[in-house]
Amino acid sequence: MRVTVGIPFRNAASTLESAVRSVFAQSFEDWELLLVDDGSDDDSLALANRVCDPRVKVVADGCRRGLPFRLNQIAAMSRTVYTARMDADDLMHPKRLERQLDLFDRDPTLDVIGTGAFSIDGDGEVTGTRRILSLRTEPGHVLARGLFIHPTVVAKTDWFRKNPYDSRYVRAEDKELWCRTCASARFACIQEPLFFYREGVVGSLAKYLQSCRTDRLIYRTYGPRAVGWHRTLTLIMASHFKGLAYGLAVLIGAQQHLLAYRSKPLNTVDRAEAERALEQIRRTAIPGIKYDNKPWVQTQLQELT
Repeated sequence: MRVTVGIPFRNAASTLESAVRSVFAQSFEDWELLLVDDGSDDDSLALANRVCDPRVKVVADGCRRGLPFRLNQIAAMSRTVYTARMDADDLMHPKRLERQLDLFDRDPTLDVIGTGAFSIDGDGEVTGTRRILSLRTEPGHVLARGLFIHPTVVAKTDWFRKNPYDSRYVRAEDKELWCRTCASARFACIQEPLFFYREGVVGSLAKYLQSCRTDRLIYRTYGPRAVGWHRTLTLIMASHFKGLAYGLAVLIGAQQHLLAYRSKPLNTVDRAEAERALEQIRRTAIPGIKYDNKPWVQTQLQELT
């Protein structure tokens, strides 16, 4: 096996099957899949246990330990050179692993590779393509703007083990990792959308505010050295403003408009590709899971402009 796909999940019964289906739909087949439960109390663990394939391993200890712990656990358990991130409510484009591993083959000095992504909303509807800027790894830019769409990354397993996630940075563990490593690691990003990324759930104000608080901790930790105290204080104040703005949007029911800003409308080529990829995933069988032909994702691509 060349790559381990790690999917941590907690109470993901409504989305886990389609996430796993997208792994089985990959054009690159030399993978192993780790399904790591984080103390689910719904049917998602039972669903994971029904998958019958020697490449798939289910890990469950009955405890809730959080995402950073589970991501480090996946890296520790991986038996392959590369480890791919993925969340239980997202989907991989069928060419994702093939394209990322091909880039590693062409440039073995790289440590982490991300991709572009199609955006899907809480109902699984494709809403556009995620806005991706050119990859800039200067510490100040990573601090202010981040780096990757986190679940799109594939990294060398040894790199993940040498640079573990820090559990203090709740809901922004990836941004802290990039800030900590951007001066020494070699990063790359494939601009092509090779992922279907589910945007934040509408109304999750508590989670959004937690992300803002963690961002401020990252600014205080890495900001003074990267951009100086004046710029650090500006970023902290902007984070407070974002939290207030999102809270107001929730009160008036307009938060979906803020989420939509992250994406741009699909062009004709991307719309056709998204439709083709989703249909291929939908028709892919999972050993041990009965295929019922139910519409697990609604695209409504014909209505998008």
